[in-house]
Amino acid sequence: MKRLFLVLILALAGYAAYAQSGVEQLRQRLENGCVRFDYSLTVEGKVPVKNSGKAVIDGDRYFITGNGTEVHCDGTTLWTVDLEAREVYVENSTGVREFLADPAAYLDKVSKLKVGESSASGVYSDSGNSIRFNLRSIRNSESGSGGDVFSYDTSALGSDWVVTDLR
Repeated sequence: MKRLFLVLILALAGYAAYAQSGVEQLRQRLENGCVRFDYSLTVEGKVPVKNSGKAVIDGDRYFITGNGTEVHCDGTTLWTVDLEAREVYVENSTGVREFLADPAAYLDKVSKLKVGESSASGVYSDSGNSIRFNLRSIRNSESGSGGDVFSYDTSALGSDWVVTDLR
C-alpha cells in the first residue's frame, strides 16, 4: 500500500512539473520578440459570444483582427476599426491590455491549459467570466518585425467613414 501511495505521489509531482513547464514554455513564446497567432475564443455565458481572427504582438504594440473589427495599438495610440460600420475610434492607449493583446499576463488565471509546439488552448476565468480559447500557428520573429500594422492612417479613409478621436 505504501508503495502504491509513493507511486501516486511521484506521478502527481511529475504531472505538476509538466504542467508548470507548459505554462512557462508558453509564457516564453508569448513574451519573446514579435509573436503572431491565429485565435478562436468563446465567451461562455447565457448567450455565448464567439470570435476568431489573427493577432500580432510586439511588446506594447499589437494588432488584432476578428469578426469585422481591427484593433491597432502602437503603444501610445489605440485605433478600433469597425469595417462593417465604417467607423474608427481613436484614443490614448492606457497601457491596460486585454487577454488577446497580452495573453502571457493572464496565464495564472488559465485552467485546462494544453500547450503544443505551435498551439495552446485552455479556459481563462476571472470575475465570474470564462473564455475558452485556442491559439494556433504561434510563430515568433525578431522584435520590430511586425511591420506597420500597429498604427492606422485615418487620413486615407473616404468621406463615408466616421472617425471619432477621443484623445
